[in-house]
Amino acid sequence: MGKKQILVNLVIIGVMTAIAFFCYSQGKATIVYVENITFESEGAFYPAFEAVNVSNSRSSSSIFLMEGDRDVLTIVGKSHELVIEDLDENDNVIQTYRIKFLSSELEGEVINIVPLVHGKLQGWNYKLD
Repeated sequence: MGKKQILVNLVIIGVMTAIAFFCYSQGKATIVYVENITFESEGAFYPAFEAVNVSNSRSSSSIFLMEGDRDVLTIVGKSHELVIEDLDENDNVIQTYRIKFLSSELEGEVINIVPLVHGKLQGWNYKLD
């Protein structure tokens, strides 16, 4: 085998490694717990939503959360957009929030939507005890 053939083989291995890493990072699924609980930060009090419907913009499935509830949502990829629909007592949409975040912003596996919709307040994401 000549030097040229060795170089071509190394380039092919490098390209295949880069493609594999890209596919892994783009298709990686993360399971997070989404909760709707009251939040307090720096003396400010943020009440939980009475009822919300939470979904990932890339997925057709959604979860329904009452005040104080927690449920599981699977998110895929590096960037995410949660669609949070605030519902009234008849399950009609009052307001819709679209919140974008990156997987690199996640400090743990629990997401509290109350501080998330109020501008990603400190503590919107934390590790499960």
